[in-house]
Amino acid sequence: MKRFAKCAVAMIAALVVVGTVWAAQPVSERLPIGPGGEIDIEVLSGTVTIEAWDKDVVEVTGTLGDGVEELEFEGDEDGVWIEVVFDEEYHGRHEVETDLTIRLPGGTPLSVETVSASISVTGVTGELDIETVSGNIQISSNPSALDVESVSGNIFVKSAPPESDLASVSGLIEIRAAGGLIDVENVSGEIMIHGGVIDGGDLETVSGDITCQAIPGPGNDLDIQTMDGAITLVVDPTLIASFELSTFSGSIDNQIGPEPRRTSKYTPGKELSFNTGTGGPSISLESFSGTIKLMTR
Repeated sequence: MKRFAKCAVAMIAALVVVGTVWAAQPVSERLPIGPGGEIDIEVLSGTVTIEAWDKDVVEVTGTLGDGVEELEFEGDEDGVWIEVVFDEEYHGRHEVETDLTIRLPGGTPLSVETVSASISVTGVTGELDIETVSGNIQISSNPSALDVESVSGNIFVKSAPPESDLASVSGLIEIRAAGGLIDVENVSGEIMIHGGVIDGGDLETVSGDITCQAIPGPGNDLDIQTMDGAITLVVDPTLIASFELSTFSGSIDNQIGPEPRRTSKYTPGKELSFNTGTGGPSISLESFSGTIKLMTR
């Protein structure tokens, strides 16, 4: 009986040790960063909250999830690297959740990669390069450059600067205000641009709807295409531009120009080509089986 009791105590002690190893670990670390330095962040799952502040210091606080071996937090004259390293055997059995808050100088170029971790960025004015598989991305700042990719997570952008590039497979892409030339691609998710100025670019989906209420700029051409999603473009009634609208089996609703015409008496296709003045951008709206609406504000 005494031998059994000793074995039981030893087993319990071992379990306690294992539980301690895999328990969530608090983290609080800082590193200085020099002018021009870049920041790279890699996290598997959980949440990553990024906030700008006025210190030349990078701070990481939060909790490392079960199964995390360590937080690699290193820096040199080129920048700072942050990576959550997990135990592969443990990750095969459990979800590895990590919740980090990272504070950094607002103008610092920033790269973030996650698998399922959601990403939130506030106040950052430097270049942003963000990739995730299934985590949501929310950018509530005014970055100088923006490149965002997601597979199934939603993307929300407060302000998209000129030459922004956003792509998703099935998540929603929503932009509060466009700031110039922009490229947005989606497969089955929706694209929504609520306002700002869209000075040319490409908006493309396969089966998702596209809604754009940004003001078309005077410079570059704008192409909006989808296979069987609906297209809605809202413009000012005084806009000067040339328009090309076409659909194979969908309808065309045009509020600023002539009625569409059938492309053939044997097919349901419709097309429409017209100008609202001399000069201005060339705007193309094309859907294979979805509806097209060209509306005024």
